[in-house]
Amino acid sequence: MFLPDLVVRGRRVVTPRGTRPAAIHIRGGKIIGVVGYDDVTAGCPVDDAGEAALLPGLIDTFAHLSGGIDRATEAAAAGGITTTVAVPIDGMIAREPCSVDVGFWSHASADRVNELGAIAETGVFGFICSPTIEADLRLLMSTVRRLESTLVVVNDIDGVAVRLCDELRTRTHLQGLPSTGVLASLYRARTAGIPLTAGTSPRPLTLVDDMHDREARELLWAGLAGGVLQTIASDRSPLALSLSATWTEARARGYTLDQLAQWMGQSPARLARLERKGAIEVGYDADLVVFNPDVAVKAAVTPYLGRPLRGRVERTYLRGARIYDGATFSPPCGKLLRRRV
Repeated sequence: MFLPDLVVRGRRVVTPRGTRPAAIHIRGGKIIGVVGYDDVTAGCPVDDAGEAALLPGLIDTFAHLSGGIDRATEAAAAGGITTTVAVPIDGMIAREPCSVDVGFWSHASADRVNELGAIAETGVFGFICSPTIEADLRLLMSTVRRLESTLVVVNDIDGVAVRLCDELRTRTHLQGLPSTGVLASLYRARTAGIPLTAGTSPRPLTLVDDMHDREARELLWAGLAGGVLQTIASDRSPLALSLSATWTEARARGYTLDQLAQWMGQSPARLARLERKGAIEVGYDADLVVFNPDVAVKAAVTPYLGRPLRGRVERTYLRGARIYDGATFSPPCGKLLRRRV
């Protein structure tokens, strides 16, 4: 019998089988048991979340680590994000340790298509392309399919990527929708079993300038609730406020922390093929967030400056190590992640 070296427990532990009181037994950075709340080994350190919620560490699959990797990953930890798969930024030096685990996509374009195989071998999680002509997108999708990788298409204009995904069966993810009119074609694609997923970000789910934006926001929320959209990633929103901003609007619509954990944990883990992250399960990394969903927070950074938000990250754990305690950061222990080819 393996005894835990840490127990984190709470009355509201968000697991794939629902929210319930539980004690999470951790050993060597892994979850070795999700058991009854009172099942605590004598002499073992215990962190009791009390009435705060215990969520799996969030996975951000479209993060912009602006301001340098050290500062950006600290912001991620403060926001309950324990893993990012980031958009590469020119001049960024990726090194470990950093505050959270970090992997990268790679930019792809038709004029570099012959380089994609060598780039894939470096361990990137897939490729990103911006709007491009159909012939170039066809070439990229054909190449990415041969590599058995993933292509993230940003702002798919006129649904071209949806149509080509249907034809070529390339594993494709749409990030940022140019309009909510794409949702209908996404629904048909999902129904047909096409290897296509799509995601949005906290900003369009939260901020509106006019009636058109308000209608679009409600369609995005409906898309998440109906499974047409699967993931929420920070994109260019502040990493430290992704969870609070999203929860504020989700809560107002009657959505639950279980759904939030799906959109910001389990589904992003599937997208990035991170098999042992994104859920509170035996055998998974002990990446955890103690989140008080009822506390009022006033945002101090744009684009949410001055807005009343709901929910505060109180503690964040990465592989069982506390990396953020609500005010300060522990010495970094994050790793650079590479996709296994």
